[in-house]
Amino acid sequence: MANGRKISIYEASDILHQAATLHLCSVPHDYGTGEPYTSAEVHTLSYIVDNPGISVTQLANDYGKTKGAISQMLKKLTEKGLVRKETSPQSNRVYLLFPTEKGLQLHTAHKQVDTLHFGKSYKALCELYSPEEVNSAWTILKAWVQIHRRLDR
Repeated sequence: MANGRKISIYEASDILHQAATLHLCSVPHDYGTGEPYTSAEVHTLSYIVDNPGISVTQLANDYGKTKGAISQMLKKLTEKGLVRKETSPQSNRVYLLFPTEKGLQLHTAHKQVDTLHFGKSYKALCELYSPEEVNSAWTILKAWVQIHRRLDR
């Protein structure tokens, strides 16, 4: 509830959009590696680091994006030396994605920067709400993302 009133579906949607816009900036940022990368690039890389060997199709499904959109992003990540593709042993038409050493270094630097910057706003949030309330909010948001991805398939 916002000030004692229930938040409408439209307001909830707008809040999510604002949060995503704040977090996913399209302006390239140097995460301490000496090269600028967009938030979309580093978060796509992070997903590949967390899911080594993921296929292009699975990545597109998980992100709720077209294979074409994911392929464009992967082209950037490959050209920048962050990701490598391997042909699947099961099919020559399926590509599996893996981070390179440079990709792993950027992933580590990105985690440190996000932890520092996000930690500031997280700390301020924890001054307004109990740890249980904050954890519940993240748990609900995570479930929402999973449901949204499933419904978009």
